Amino acid sequence: MSDTEKKSKAPLIITIVIAVLAVSALVILLFVLKKPAEGNNSSENSGNISFQPTQELNLECTYAAHDLVAQSYEVMRLFVFDGLAYETEPYGNEPEDGLYTVTVDATSKYTKLEEIEELVKSVYTDEAAEKVLHDIDGNGLSVYQKRKVLVEAEYDDSEQESDESRPMYVEEEVLGISASFKPDNSKKSLWASSSVRVEPTSETTCDLTVYLGGGVNDSTDLSAISEDVIVRLGMIKTENGWRLTDFAC
Repeated sequence: MSDTEKKSKAPLIITIVIAVLAVSALVILLFVLKKPAEGNNSSENSGNISFQPTQELNLECTYAAHDLVAQSYEVMRLFVFDGLAYETEPYGNEPEDGLYTVTVDATSKYTKLEEIEELVKSVYTDEAAEKVLHDIDGNGLSVYQKRKVLVEAEYDDSEQESDESRPMYVEEEVLGISASFKPDNSKKSLWASSSVRVEPTSETTCDLTVYLGGGVNDSTDLSAISEDVIVRLGMIKTENGWRLTDFAC
């Protein structure tokens, strides 16, 4: 993490102020840090001061940051804050395979592992997505996995029920959640309302500074904000669009 941003002695001009945006439970206020003009040697402005982003790039990065931070909150909800509801084992036993079966009904947003993988890969670079999916805790935890379970076999009514060659149960693949997953929602409320400073550093890279809990705007003294509520992220433009380079919670 870089040193805490200091407020410039010259007025800090911040462009493209977007009204508070609500996405599900997440509220984001974004603002773009405008680079100082060439010839301004102030050392108190962070980033590559030689790069001057166009207004179009500022807008592109702002919209991308809004979407990605909102979607990253959904990823955090699945992998950190809450997790998906699941069915307990008979008599409260621990599952022998280390997985519970995720509850699926008509209101379920995620019913297959592939749907969760698609979400994660739409937010993060391949490397960061791999960490979320298979090493979220730094100890190789894959929160969601495919689980094989036995379910009662169903047969066409025309088949004779007395056919003893028919198996009573067949194996089915369902969405499972690791029994080792322990939800931690200690930062959920902070992430639910956050401000994001967008700072393009090239045509294909951008620095994001997330101020948890919100309340930050163009008149805020950034140097007075505690590091405890600051998260720094990278954003890069790939062949599939903008992606976050880091998972942070």
